[in-house]
Amino acid sequence: MRSSYQTVLLLSFAMMAFTSCNDETPEPVVSYTVPSIYAFPNVDYSGQTERLNQLDEMMVIVESAIAAKSQINGQALKDMFENVDGNGGGNYSFSSTKQLADKCFGPDVQKFEGYFEKIEAISANQTIAANGVAGYSELEGSVRLYDENGVELSELIEKGLMGAVFYYQATAVYLGDGKMNVDNETVVEGKGTDMQHHWDEAYGYLGVSQEFPANTEGLRYWGTYCNRRDDLLGSNEALSEALRRGRAATNAGVLEDRDVAIADVRKNWELVAAATVIHYLNEAIDKLGNDHVRNHVLSEAYAFLEAMFYNPKKAITNTELNEVFVKIGSNFYEVNAQDLQSARDQLSTIYNLDNVKSAL
Repeated sequence: MRSSYQTVLLLSFAMMAFTSCNDETPEPVVSYTVPSIYAFPNVDYSGQTERLNQLDEMMVIVESAIAAKSQINGQALKDMFENVDGNGGGNYSFSSTKQLADKCFGPDVQKFEGYFEKIEAISANQTIAANGVAGYSELEGSVRLYDENGVELSELIEKGLMGAVFYYQATAVYLGDGKMNVDNETVVEGKGTDMQHHWDEAYGYLGVSQEFPANTEGLRYWGTYCNRRDDLLGSNEALSEALRRGRAATNAGVLEDRDVAIADVRKNWELVAAATVIHYLNEAIDKLGNDHVRNHVLSEAYAFLEAMFYNPKKAITNTELNEVFVKIGSNFYEVNAQDLQSARDQLSTIYNLDNVKSAL
C-alpha cells in the first residue's frame, strides 16, 4: 500500500510532466515561396554547362566522321573524355578544368573507353552494315554506323554519358547525403551555401535555362527529352517544380521539405527516362522491318534503359531492368515484336503508364 507521501510525490511528478508538456514552445513555422522559374540568388552551375559543352563537341567529331564515312579517332574521344591538357588534347574549342571521366559512374569508365576503341575500329572499313557485319547504313541521306549486332555505338556514347555522368551525378551524387548534409549557413557570393550550390549543380545537369519551363528554347540533353514527353506526362512542370521547390526549401532551411523534393526530382526524372524507353520501343515495333531505323531507335532505348540504373531510389529493381534488357536482346537484327511489346508493357506497368504507353 502506498503511503500518503508516495501518493503526493507521484502526483507532483505528474503535474510537473503535464506542466512541462504544456509549456513547450511550438516549433516556428517557416514560410517560403516557390518561384515559377529557377529565379534564386547566387546560382552557379557553370561546371555542369562546361561538361554539356564537352559532350557536344565529342559528338560533333563522331557524327561528322560518320556522315563522311571516315574513320573516327578513338584516342581523340578518350582525350576529350578525360579533358587532357585542359582542352581535350587539343580537340575542344575551349579550355576547361572540368572533365567527363571523373564524374562518370566509376565502374563504367572502362566501358566508355571500350566504345571509343570499338567505334574507331568499325568506322575504318567501308562495309555495309548487316546482321553479323559491322558497317555503315544509309537511308534517304541519313548515314549511321552499326556494329555486328546492329548497335549504334554513337548513341551508346552520347546517351550513355547522359546517364552515367549527368543523370548519375544529379540523382545519386548531388542530391545524395554526401552533398546534401553540408553547410547551409555560410554564403559565398555567386555560389550560395555549399548545400545550395550542390542543389544548383544537380539542376545544371538537366540542360535547361533558369527560365524553364516558361522558356523551352535551347534545351539540351535531358531537358530535350523532358520536353518531348511533356505533352503526355506534364514532365516539364513536374520536374522543374520539384527542383525549384527543393531549392526554395534549402534557402529556408526546411530540410524536411527539401528531402521530399529530392524524392520528387528523382521520381519525375526517372519517369522521363522510362517514358523515353517506351517511346523508342514503340518506334522499333512500328519500324520492325527497317534495319536502318529499328537499330537506331533500339540503341537509344537501350542507352536510356541503362541510365535508369543510376538512380539510387529508382522504382524499377535491378532484376526487372535485366528482364527488360533480355526481352530487347543483344542482337537488334533478331528482335521480334512480341518481345519488344513485352518489354514496353513491363515498363509501362511499373511506371503506371499503361494509359499512354501506345501514344508515347
